[in-house]
Amino acid sequence: MRGGAWRPKGVFLSNSKHIGMQGVTVTNTPSWNLHPYFSSYIDFIDMKIISPKDSPNTDGCDPESCDHVNVIGVDFSVGDDCIAIKSGKFEMGMKYQKPTSNMTVRNCMMAYGHGAVVLGSEMSGGIKDLSVTQCYFKQTDRGLRIKTRRGRGKSGIIDGITFENIIMEDVLTPLVMNMYYFCDDDGKTPYVYSKDVHPVDDRTPYLGSFTFKHMTCMNVHAAAGFFYGLPEQPIESITLEDITFTYAENPTPEFPAMMSYIDKMKGEGLQFRFVNRVKLKDVKVVKPIGQSLVIENVKEFEEA
Repeated sequence: MRGGAWRPKGVFLSNSKHIGMQGVTVTNTPSWNLHPYFSSYIDFIDMKIISPKDSPNTDGCDPESCDHVNVIGVDFSVGDDCIAIKSGKFEMGMKYQKPTSNMTVRNCMMAYGHGAVVLGSEMSGGIKDLSVTQCYFKQTDRGLRIKTRRGRGKSGIIDGITFENIIMEDVLTPLVMNMYYFCDDDGKTPYVYSKDVHPVDDRTPYLGSFTFKHMTCMNVHAAAGFFYGLPEQPIESITLEDITFTYAENPTPEFPAMMSYIDKMKGEGLQFRFVNRVKLKDVKVVKPIGQSLVIENVKEFEEA
């Protein structure tokens, strides 16, 4: 923000319906590139979204409290999250409780952003029924990334999420689910980072069922997967099927998630903490430097 004015966005759609954009390039925006807001039946097809790798907050596409959104054949190269799915922060999300729902991401290329496909953290209205398929992620910090924290509210429900047929190359941590996300002034408070059991109340978010399958993740650096739920509200269900992780020859140490009081990792495998059910089928973690699998406070674990 300069001179008291917000940095402008590229394309902003507010309370719109049946809008399609095809064959359009959006580049060098000072802030978010595409931002549909409380809109329905939105199609972004065969587009290029281009911002410098070091440009802050230049998210590629941020649907907020939208339904029936298609992002198909879009080439993202940005300085922040390529796609960041939202539904309002705090009061707005809790007041309207309008989730982003029925969204498809398909045949997209995502490069250099902080995350390729990101859910949250501004998701107090919830996110549901998302499919991400047939995509290629290159040199993003994280691949498929879910971020929330205490305070996002009981309407902050993320559920019915499927990611499949994805190739990742040189992604620091391909899979991340983090319920301790530490952005904003209140993000580094004991309420957010504490691993003690807190009451489940109106401020407690919920992560439901997630399926990750048919993926090849090459040249992993920090960790193959980092999943960390709340002790009072564990992640409900995580399924990984037909996924292979291989590691960079000289991996870069990095934080697997943006949360307080964790160390950088290098060449770690899959880590699950505070999850009710974990199922692994045909998952290969090839020659990690650290442990291939860490399980803590997982109620049901199945591996085949």
